Amino acid sequence: MDYAYVRKEDIKLNFVNGSAETEVIEGALPFIHSYRGVLQQGHSITPEVRSRVLSTYIITAGTGMIITEKKAYNIEELSFFFASLDEPFTMKAVTDIEYTKFDLTLSDYDMKCYDQTHLVLPLFRKESDCLVYTQNVKKSNDTLQRSVVIGHQMVRVIVGSNHAGENSGFYEIGHNCVAQYNICHSKCDFTMEVDGHQFPQKAGDLCYIKAGLPHGSIVGPGQRLDYVYYEVYVKPEKFLVTYPEGPFPKEEN
Repeated sequence: MDYAYVRKEDIKLNFVNGSAETEVIEGALPFIHSYRGVLQQGHSITPEVRSRVLSTYIITAGTGMIITEKKAYNIEELSFFFASLDEPFTMKAVTDIEYTKFDLTLSDYDMKCYDQTHLVLPLFRKESDCLVYTQNVKKSNDTLQRSVVIGHQMVRVIVGSNHAGENSGFYEIGHNCVAQYNICHSKCDFTMEVDGHQFPQKAGDLCYIKAGLPHGSIVGPGQRLDYVYYEVYVKPEKFLVTYPEGPFPKEEN
């Protein structure tokens, strides 16, 4: 598919013991599964550990904590959690928590790259602690962009957040090797444009954009943009350039 979007009101959740999780935008990429989940107040979950699946949790609403074997993290704002490939964790909800999860099934090449370089897992980051950058801004009116992880830090995954006030937005000419999912939250209400086609995006909505398609956002009067992007390199190999090992011959001065 070239692009797809799901409205929050169309996502059906069936709760069991205070939690619910359902797959959204099925079949966009064979190695990615995306889910919307809700954990109700006072309940907890301990997901199954899978050694070849990199799970990314984007927590867009609610408060609580994530407890790992060595540390506990407070969920107090927009937060990001990258689960370990071999250690369990527990998420507990103080108030109702809403999250979007992406499961990347790691290929042999992914595992090779993971063994060469990666950020230490599990990894928890609050949005306010992430680095601020500026890229592809249409108009510099109340825009804020933060980087969570960049390419090669987390195998083939890139995550960040975009915010923009009215009469602003962002544009992308399209990356021929990177597909993108957007997760809208907070007071989000804007128009997304993908390859000339427009559709509305509101808080709780989710969309997918195929690699290579030009896309951008239009934030009109009285509107606001708040979304997290989850990007993934779609080529199965060579997304991580490796350099030959030394020793190297001395250069002539």
